Amino acid sequence: MRLLRRYWQWVVIVALAAAALVLGYVGFWRLHVARGESCSVLGVLYGTLQLFTLESGNIPAPIPWELEVARYLAPLVPAWTVLKALALLFHEQSLRLRLRFYSGHVVICGLGRKGLQLVREFRACGAPVVVIEAVPDNVRLQVCRELGAVVLIGDAADTAVLRRARVFCAAYVIAVSAKDGKNVEVAVQTSELAGVHHAPWPHRVGCFVHIVDLKLCALFKRHPIFTETRDRFEASVVNIYSNVARSVLEDHPLDRERITASDGRAVHLVVVGFGHTGESMALQAARIGHYANGKKLRISVVDLHAAEKERSFYARYPRFKEVCETVFVDGDIGENETLEQVGQWAAGPESLTTILVALGSDSGSVAGALGVLSMLENAAAVPILVRMAERAALASLLSAGEKRGPGKGRVHPVGLISRVCTRKMFLNKDLDVLARAIHEDFVEKRSREGLPESDPSLQRWEQLEQTRKDSNRQQADHIPVKLRAIGCCRVEGPDRAAAPFCFSEAEIELLARMEHARWMAHRLLTGWSRGPARDPERQVSPYLVDWEDLPKAIREQNAETVRNIPKLLRLAGCRIERLETGGA
Repeated sequence: MRLLRRYWQWVVIVALAAAALVLGYVGFWRLHVARGESCSVLGVLYGTLQLFTLESGNIPAPIPWELEVARYLAPLVPAWTVLKALALLFHEQSLRLRLRFYSGHVVICGLGRKGLQLVREFRACGAPVVVIEAVPDNVRLQVCRELGAVVLIGDAADTAVLRRARVFCAAYVIAVSAKDGKNVEVAVQTSELAGVHHAPWPHRVGCFVHIVDLKLCALFKRHPIFTETRDRFEASVVNIYSNVARSVLEDHPLDRERITASDGRAVHLVVVGFGHTGESMALQAARIGHYANGKKLRISVVDLHAAEKERSFYARYPRFKEVCETVFVDGDIGENETLEQVGQWAAGPESLTTILVALGSDSGSVAGALGVLSMLENAAAVPILVRMAERAALASLLSAGEKRGPGKGRVHPVGLISRVCTRKMFLNKDLDVLARAIHEDFVEKRSREGLPESDPSLQRWEQLEQTRKDSNRQQADHIPVKLRAIGCCRVEGPDRAAAPFCFSEAEIELLARMEHARWMAHRLLTGWSRGPARDPERQVSPYLVDWEDLPKAIREQNAETVRNIPKLLRLAGCRIERLETGGA
């Protein structure tokens, strides 16, 4: 809207200038002719141009009406230009002056695509925004100014710059620069400033640090700045790719068809391109891919450098193979041999397959998806999830899918910046609703049992350690998988049934097995191992065993977790509905 208004302002001023020029020229010509004076085209034009500077309009009457109009119209053009320049100058100054009194605002450090999208999101809801960007000629800076954000040029990790941005009394400080280390440094400096300076009223600064590297993400979650509780400061590690994976697998579950206890199929995820998105999808699938039939999730990876990425991945997650059946294949999705391999995986009746194409660029992902789509024309309706950041390539991809008959409706774009980098998504406002409910229920139970309030596990969600938050998130993400296994689903809205929803005993037994499998996967992926006694410090547990080898008391704990699902969903404002009759 701002850009449209600016465009029409320039259209109007150009039209005024043209009208003044034409009328002035005609008026001067008529004036010279009426007085019998000789005149030339250049002379008349020169006099007309002087009207814009107020130097040729002092003429005794009678004056032709065209010149009369031009004498008043022409000065409006430079006057408008000067006023716009002054307005712009004073606007910048006024914004900087207002910044000195900002409190409860949002500071965004780094103006890439994610940063700009967050500026749009927060400005759309009326929040005051300060942008810190190191590159003065970043083309996105002008967009931020037009959106009403205050722009500071400088290093976001510089204490002086952060002090100017008043991070110590901001509502949110969001670090989304291209360098993980820089983002962590922003959090460190903000923490120090929040401890020294005092806000107009007591409040906690929420600092969200985007870390791309998943290994560094796990390490930084154990850094004191993210684990220690502070009154004035709270830091959270955010990985947008992990959030994307959670959101995508919620919207496009791998078990899109019900997997019962007797189902012989294995759920299969084919990942084409093992970059940040591909890796995050594989990890999230491994965390929640535990189904009623007990079959391990299959993950097949196709990448130009698959062998190298396989070594790197297993170095960071050495026990991943115990969770999933995984294969890495060196291949180019643009070659027929690789396409044929993907086609064979998709056509296998022994598996329920989903294909993710997540290459390094939008154009590469679209080309790869179209190649896969052509290979699957005569196969079963296998969904193709295509990672793309911008909408530009979306129309061509979807139109191609619509023209391919059997491919119609099977292509789904995922990872669009405009969808995944929203305010709620970035701050986990939507994704964490159920996870928060799980934690609040846990706190209530353990408090009744006499656990001291100082226990780290009983802290408020905002102050909870990152690893504990992740544990709650993974338990929450698996609940829809459990419900689909017994022909149920989660529905938004309160439960108005006369009696609360209850699982049958057979369903509880089945879902408890699934919960134990999910719990084991979570422990294995975070580095735990089996030992004679539980030792959280050494990440050792005696319960990393098959269901049949679990003590009866631990089985009952899993069953109790399952029985509690209807209550947890009610706390999150949801209810359970059955889609199919019958139990497990």
